[in-house]
Amino acid sequence: MRLKQYGIYRLEDVTIKNFEKSPDEKFILSKWLFAEWYDFLNSVVEPKVIPHRKLTAGMCTGSVLEIGAGTGANLEYLTRANKITLSEPDKYMQRKLEPLASTYSKPVELIGNTGESLPFRDNSFDSVLTTLVLCMVQDVDKVTKEAFRVLKPGGRYYFYEHVVAEKFTGRLLQKILDPVWKWGTTGCHLQRDLIKSIKNLPYSKLCLSKFQFSLGIPIVIPNIIGYVEK
Repeated sequence: MRLKQYGIYRLEDVTIKNFEKSPDEKFILSKWLFAEWYDFLNSVVEPKVIPHRKLTAGMCTGSVLEIGAGTGANLEYLTRANKITLSEPDKYMQRKLEPLASTYSKPVELIGNTGESLPFRDNSFDSVLTTLVLCMVQDVDKVTKEAFRVLKPGGRYYFYEHVVAEKFTGRLLQKILDPVWKWGTTGCHLQRDLIKSIKNLPYSKLCLSKFQFSLGIPIVIPNIIGYVEK
């Protein structure tokens, strides 16, 4: 049953905020197509991604905020969380995320805010999570700073992202592919220096590993995984 109170929809233990859209909002075909195909495309690489989800989402404890939850691929790995908040501003992703969250065994709050403008007080969460989302946001520095701001002292911000290549040949290939890649993914950037943004945070501890993600073809994608502790 869905009950609406003060602009908030409640579906069992799911609280949904800011998901209502204006009736005259334009339909965006590219975003709709990307959301419709996202889970299928994800399934192609998911066997290789699962270990990285376990090292990030699987390590989140206590009250957890995921920024850019998409269709909810990380939800099943948040087993150590006792309260979960999922932020997803894309309305087409929201339509996939909402029914999945409603079946989860723990309380879940869904919000439509972007990572640049989180509606939470400082020091609100034990864990914050981003996986393969910083490539899509408008302002990486704002998002990482917001993630750190809402993190409690001693809490951890876990990340798993693809990044700009270190070698010239890799950067050149990313530069060539970037326009088509952004179009096909409705905004994913291949050339972002996310390591710099993460290292600029005032953390007390940083754990960061680099690796090459291979799909079994000659092209490999540079990735990073780790966490910062407040």
